[in-house]
Amino acid sequence: MPVSAPQWLAAIVVITVIGFQPSSTRTTTPIDWAHALHGITALGWSTTLVGQAWLAEQRRREAHRLLAVAGVLFAVGLVATALPMLASLASGALATAGFRPIGLRLLAMDCLLLALFMVLFAVAIAFVRTPAVHARALAATGLLALPAGLGRLYMRLFAIDPMRGSHLALGTAALLVGALIVADRRAGVRDVVHPLVLGAMLAVALLTGVIADAPWFAWWAQQIAGA
Repeated sequence: MPVSAPQWLAAIVVITVIGFQPSSTRTTTPIDWAHALHGITALGWSTTLVGQAWLAEQRRREAHRLLAVAGVLFAVGLVATALPMLASLASGALATAGFRPIGLRLLAMDCLLLALFMVLFAVAIAFVRTPAVHARALAATGLLALPAGLGRLYMRLFAIDPMRGSHLALGTAALLVGALIVADRRAGVRDVVHPLVLGAMLAVALLTGVIADAPWFAWWAQQIAGA
């Protein structure tokens, strides 16, 4: 029996929560409230995706539309709360010389993944009357949580640095998209969304180092960090 969209999206939510669980149980400080708000909006978006996918499978269109309103609010909140996270990461990268190379690469990857999230969300909204494109674009945004959540889990399991963990998690996400492409082909579905998402993920992996090493990126990091 093939795994349905609600099932694999729910699995991603569980993996992401497990990945972030150790940091979420630390003592709360003022900066942690910003992280907590971002975590709430990200979790809200992810769980909304699961609910929408399930409602779509059940053909409960009216409930699906109502939940979409919450989804839009969570998506906007996720992007808005991501900006202080980028500033915090930039500040940390610039404050510690030993962390700077990895920090700038993590910042570059996060910026690229955030941009990809916004593109996929815009595509989903633009093609709301084309169910196949709409559903695939929205579901693909769920995969973008893996570099953060699964990356942290890989770090703990394999004792590797954050950059290696993030790349390994991004590779896992790319493999999942590849599996979805194979499933589409076997079902006779000729879809362009998944191949484009796979190409975008590979581009993120390739461009992360190039962007992080560019002088203009270090300057931009200083600006958003307030340095």
